[in-house]
Amino acid sequence: METKVKKSKKWKYHTTHSYTLIKGDKKMCFITQLYKIGVYGILNSDPAMQVSFTPSNMVKIEKTLHKDLCEGVIKDLEFGREIVVSDETGFYEEVE
Repeated sequence: METKVKKSKKWKYHTTHSYTLIKGDKKMCFITQLYKIGVYGILNSDPAMQVSFTPSNMVKIEKTLHKDLCEGVIKDLEFGREIVVSDETGFYEEVE
């Protein structure tokens, strides 16, 4: 019987995002922490705004932020440290 080897994936995203909403001129800051089972994130240091994501969700969020910047929904978009994450071991881990 042939054993199928799962192909690992890699994602590249930033650990922090900050921007200002044009409507209301409200500053937003999103900070993330990578764990073996996913990505923990918190918006504006508000315990009520804690969420968990996958690395692929983080890539989609960054694409949406770029789109929002181009469409004038947000301004002053800044990203923090960029990381690359793999699931080669079956868990999410940062790779060099």
